Amino acid sequence: MAIITAVVVKSFPKSGMEIAELSVLRAVETVDVEKFKQRGIGLNTDIPFNKQPIRVNLEYAKKLIDTRAFVPNKEYDLRFDVNIDDPLDVQVKELIPLDEEIKKHFQASLK
Repeated sequence: MAIITAVVVKSFPKSGMEIAELSVLRAVETVDVEKFKQRGIGLNTDIPFNKQPIRVNLEYAKKLIDTRAFVPNKEYDLRFDVNIDDPLDVQVKELIPLDEEIKKHFQASLK
């Protein structure tokens, strides 16, 4: 379960590449290394030190955006799958809303 704040599609026109990522609320991490120190309390959308963004299937992300099915700042379960084009790239295949009203909104929007 995660609180998802945004579904973002990023395009790189010169290369023709597109990717989709989720912005997720995470607890602030304490980091204490030679070149960087951080401490705090609360939640943020920063990607933790030495971690990667959470990728989401590009077509699914576009559908969530275009239909307005996605509701930000809500709790979702994440269903993962392997990218067919790159077996080492694990992506979110589906967001599953936990709130009953958001579930209804998803169903109506994604019809």
